Amino acid sequence: MRSALRAVVVLASSIVLLPAGARAQSGDAVGFDIAWNHVALSVPSIAESIAWYEKMLGFKGTVRGGQPGARQQVADLRRGNITIELFQVADAAPLPESRKNPSEDFRTHGVKHFGFEVKNLAAVLAELKAKGVKMAFEMRVTPTEDFAFISDNAGNAIELIEHKTR
Repeated sequence: MRSALRAVVVLASSIVLLPAGARAQSGDAVGFDIAWNHVALSVPSIAESIAWYEKMLGFKGTVRGGQPGARQQVADLRRGNITIELFQVADAAPLPESRKNPSEDFRTHGVKHFGFEVKNLAAVLAELKAKGVKMAFEMRVTPTEDFAFISDNAGNAIELIEHKTR
């Protein structure tokens, strides 16, 4: 997947957070700028998640040094200006099955998924499928965008979206 990825996190309320370097417009109703920083995921295995994100999406993972006997491990995944923070916490509950299906997950309040904008979604999906990625649902085609959802190794939904030029 040689296309550059740009982080776009979409919340259920349809608010889009800006990628790093993007700033809120001066006409906004607040007196400060914001820039994209990271998204955090709780996962059952830091090592397996780092391997998945490196293989599937080209991230580079680094485990942070922890305190001896700590109940959690933390790692950072980076690709360009995109950062994903991973947490592995002892005795954490697994992701419920309903949270793994993007359509069903909208019935639960909270963050639903995060997304990456890509170029040539069909080619990206072909490459990911060849690597064994699990599809949450196949590509949908609309007049303004094409999108699909994949699942990471822990079941977290990731949207891949290609906006069509006007």
